[in-house]
Amino acid sequence: MQEPQVRRLSPAMDDPLVRIADFRDEIAKTWLLRAVADASLEEIERLPTASMARALPELITAILRDAADAEPRPDLDPDGREYRRARQIAGLREEEPLPARVALDIAALQSAILDALGRTAAEAGSGTLLEAAGRVAALFGTIQAAAAEDLVASRAHELESLANTDPLTGLFNLRYMHHHFEHLLGLQRRYGHPFALLIFDLDGLKRINDAFGHRAGDEALRTVAEAVGETIREIDTAVRMGGDEFCVLAPNQDADGSRVLGERIAAAVDRRAREGASGVRVSIGAVACPGHAIEADRLIELADAAMYRAKASGERVLLGIPDPEGGPRRGDPGRGADRSLGPRLQ
Repeated sequence: MQEPQVRRLSPAMDDPLVRIADFRDEIAKTWLLRAVADASLEEIERLPTASMARALPELITAILRDAADAEPRPDLDPDGREYRRARQIAGLREEEPLPARVALDIAALQSAILDALGRTAAEAGSGTLLEAAGRVAALFGTIQAAAAEDLVASRAHELESLANTDPLTGLFNLRYMHHHFEHLLGLQRRYGHPFALLIFDLDGLKRINDAFGHRAGDEALRTVAEAVGETIREIDTAVRMGGDEFCVLAPNQDADGSRVLGERIAAAVDRRAREGASGVRVSIGAVACPGHAIEADRLIELADAAMYRAKASGERVLLGIPDPEGGPRRGDPGRGADRSLGPRLQ
């Protein structure tokens, strides 16, 4: 009587993907050759080939283990293996590669692994080999998808950063200030958390522009931005509102705290000005919510008026004049309504 055939279920030691791990050095060499095939000599010189050669064998073993152990997951987890492998392959060149290059590198590694599988054809049944090749293809398909999703997320973050950042100084811009201001107002209304607003512009910038040109003026603006960035806390937000106008939004600060912060900013700018012999200084108007007012536009009006009083008096920092019980009030000196958030964002 003929014994029934027993289908082998690819035990771990008989899985072709486990066996070709012995060829990982050859797979790595194949990938390296393909990675430099279309590169110029200058590009090849820049490649970190030594670190690539060290990282590749371990990476190949991990990918083969992934393909042998489990089916690829259609729902990609940003912390899962597919993202991890995509980032490892992208990081082999030790610099941010072009998206097309990442896709080519992933495809080249898949091809090198499939070539190694083909060399085991004499030792494995065709069905087992095809199953292994299918698992490799499926895994690399999800790695490619993870790389694409990673790229989209990275580009979205870059675009958001560009939309909220002033290109000259690297500080936040007026668009971001508007949203953050509303956030702080919401926290104050709901939880009673105070915050401070400081507004200032540069005294002497026009003189620098007229005497040395706008490039020198731009450098003065960057210097002030650096001084502010070095002075404020991590939770504070520095903004270039436009032209030579800046502001700082400081959570959990009252009026006295805003004055202290303003003095530190002015001293840092003075120190930078002496080092660069620019002669630029700042005049700062400071207010706090809810101590001075409870509306964004009114806080800006009061801080702006205080800044112009500081300019006129020669003071570096002056506090705004509080509204009665934080309520709306008009008539303070300064440029008033044209300093509000609304018109600036139109």
